[in-house]
Amino acid sequence: MRKKHSFIGMLLVTALTLTAVGCSSNNAGDQGSSGGGDQGKVVLQYYTWTDEENYMRKVVDAFNAKNPDIEVKMNTISNNSDEYNTKIMNNLSGGSKMDVYSINGTSSLGLYASRNQLVDLSDPIKQANLDVGAYGPSFQDITQVLTQGKYYALPYRTSEYALFYNKAIFEKEGIEPPKQMTWNEYADLAKSLTKGDGSSKQWGGYYADWITAPLGALQQGTTLLDDNLDKVGDWLKFQDRLYEQDKSHMSYKQMKAESIDWIKQFESGNVAMMVNGEWTISMLKADIAAGKTDIDFDMAPLPQPDGVKDPVTVGGVSTFMGINPASGNQDAAFKFVQFVTGQEGESIIADSGVLPAFSSDKTKDSFLNGTGIQGSGFFFEAKAVAENQPVGQIEEVNRVYGEQRDLFLFHEQDADKTIQNFMSQRQSVLNK
Repeated sequence: MRKKHSFIGMLLVTALTLTAVGCSSNNAGDQGSSGGGDQGKVVLQYYTWTDEENYMRKVVDAFNAKNPDIEVKMNTISNNSDEYNTKIMNNLSGGSKMDVYSINGTSSLGLYASRNQLVDLSDPIKQANLDVGAYGPSFQDITQVLTQGKYYALPYRTSEYALFYNKAIFEKEGIEPPKQMTWNEYADLAKSLTKGDGSSKQWGGYYADWITAPLGALQQGTTLLDDNLDKVGDWLKFQDRLYEQDKSHMSYKQMKAESIDWIKQFESGNVAMMVNGEWTISMLKADIAAGKTDIDFDMAPLPQPDGVKDPVTVGGVSTFMGINPASGNQDAAFKFVQFVTGQEGESIIADSGVLPAFSSDKTKDSFLNGTGIQGSGFFFEAKAVAENQPVGQIEEVNRVYGEQRDLFLFHEQDADKTIQNFMSQRQSVLNK
């Protein structure tokens, strides 16, 4: 997910249109078949994107070892420029031999389900007595709202925000590492840690320009679809405080103008704290292993608004696995989906430092072992509120909000005008 992969629904619709001209000769979906192999062995073709190859390969190998009558062959497609969704759409519409595929994001799940390109798994899930409650409340919300109570896929990854910090800076400053704070306490701490000038300047915090979600408002129960957006307006003003008033974070304008690479900025060692998602752990560890950085980091709970007592983060299930209705091996395919999204497969994923959707003591222990970071236990302790509401137009709503937020943070309009414009444009989007 790196800079969170966002697969925009409109692009997916465009991809559907493109399938009318047929599949390209070098489409990855043309490479295999759902049959063949050893006599009597079912061969399943599974598709995912290249970012997932390292840890999903381990899951596939474990499943194959446990099921000698089934062989899963993993195919990967680049997700650059939405290539993955385009090719998956071609595979689904062009008759390519594809049994199981991964789905990134709720908007993609909703679109695939609405186009009848996913098998309804409701009955198999019921017959297998699967514990869907282990995926948390966000999955139930998605199922009730986005797919009318039917299960068209099961999740295997979830996303949550936290606070990452540079241990060396806190040791140098003689300050205790951050724990649970309010957002105001975070802002005060970031301001106190900001010093110096130029390329050697030490920033108290870093809040990436691409994080569109109004985290503080969401933590208080307000979403971008609500009638009252006062909390969203308050969050906009808080962001302006960080960027322009306190100047404790690199300015929004600079990040936009210079296309700052957020992970490199933190890895440079001149940022004390950074708000970001769980994928940051695996990215930092990979760069440390590759010798790209020697940063010593840890993490703390996401700061929360004044008055919020119990830990609340923002996120929810984000990555799913479903079955192609054209598959001739749906029983074997469901067995694979059940393995990946169940405790055994999820523990393998968690052991790779990837936050699993299935929550249990075993997956938590595996995740802590995989990350090697004690603070990462926060992801299992906090309540996660949904970052994106389960409606088909949410990507377009986010885009409209992002545009208006930019105008505010560029000081081209005030917060009231920003909220007013957004609500007007949002209504147009929702009425489509």
